[in-house]
Amino acid sequence: MEINVNPRKVAVAFLSVATTLAVINAILLFFYFYLDDDELYGLIDFFDFDIEGNVPTLYSAVALLFCSSLLALITTVNWRRPDEWRFHWLGLTILFFLLAIDEGTAIHEEVGTFLEDYLEATGALYFLWVLPYGIATLVLGLTYLRFVLQLPPDTRMRFVLAGVIFLSGALGVEMLGAWEAGLHGTTTVTYCLLYSVEEMLEMLGVILFMYALLLHLAEETGRFSLHLERPDRS
Repeated sequence: MEINVNPRKVAVAFLSVATTLAVINAILLFFYFYLDDDELYGLIDFFDFDIEGNVPTLYSAVALLFCSSLLALITTVNWRRPDEWRFHWLGLTILFFLLAIDEGTAIHEEVGTFLEDYLEATGALYFLWVLPYGIATLVLGLTYLRFVLQLPPDTRMRFVLAGVIFLSGALGVEMLGAWEAGLHGTTTVTYCLLYSVEEMLEMLGVILFMYALLLHLAEETGRFSLHLERPDRS
């Protein structure tokens, strides 16, 4: 049996779920601020973008894990030939697997809590986990610069655009939200708008990266399908 995978349909499916979650988050914020209902039958805990371990968190972890799986396929394809970049693909596979775990278990929050014993949480660094993650991002970017430059032009453009969108949310808007939280707390309209935009940018960046990976697989192999064979019973 063969399962044909359409990159556009996969991206649209993930985008539809992300959009639905964003709409639910917006509705809950409306109830929270304008109807003075801070629980709404417990739905806020399940769908608020700023709460860990809920439905949006699960979605983001699954999306990152899916990217890791696609990267693993690309790594396998490149491992079968003398490709000098196969270790870079392997590194990305591991990175996105770790990001999925981080998203699902909120390791970055624990890192921030740990750093509070040594650094002052203030201004754009009110959420201290941004500091080590930002440094790691810079190091990773420099390490992978040659790898990105050698990619096919279309793939390179999609990768860079996906990275810019994702990091704009994960670090850029996150730091703006941290500044707002440090000054006025985490229950203001401004802060809630900022974390909503942050999460939407992260989701959009991951979806675009996923789409880029699927297209890259199709271009590398000529087509992208899953072939399931009947096990040998002999």
